[in-house]
Amino acid sequence: MKCAPRSRSLWMGLFSMENVEAAVPKRRSQADKVGKHKYELALLHRVENRLERIEKQQRIIFHGLQGYFKFDRPLVEEVGCQSELDLAVVSLIFESGSGGILAKDIHAKLQQFGLERHRILRIVRRVNLNVEKAFGRPIIEKRGKKWAFTSFGVTVWGKSKDDAEDTFTDSWEKGEVRGEES
Repeated sequence: MKCAPRSRSLWMGLFSMENVEAAVPKRRSQADKVGKHKYELALLHRVENRLERIEKQQRIIFHGLQGYFKFDRPLVEEVGCQSELDLAVVSLIFESGSGGILAKDIHAKLQQFGLERHRILRIVRRVNLNVEKAFGRPIIEKRGKKWAFTSFGVTVWGKSKDDAEDTFTDSWEKGEVRGEES
């Protein structure tokens, strides 16, 4: 009977928790295997790909629900215009009405900014890119040699003074404003 406790203590000594932990080999992490820099780059690419998929799904949902959204001017200004110069160019294009405005006229009216004529194209493209990324539609388009607002831009910004006066004049001539029927 004295042998059993001895073998039991021997048995317990062989498989104690200390020995089990020491017997399991320690595994290297993926960062140790490929290098910390490569591991972080791979992780960054995975996160960027996942983000791109989420943004694509968001654009699909947004495009499907596009008719239900109403955007206001301050939101589009905040998204599209990064500086006062961007806002000034967009405002001049808006004020020109549906006929549009030439780049040289924008350059002439914005002398206080020291704007070069070829920079107007870059500003318009940047604003359109930002707005198109966020809302799916640009706000400015080229009509011939002039820059003008798209229908989306007009709905967001509202009608310009020239367009509103033209609409009022047309409706006055038709007799709609005076209560007459045509």
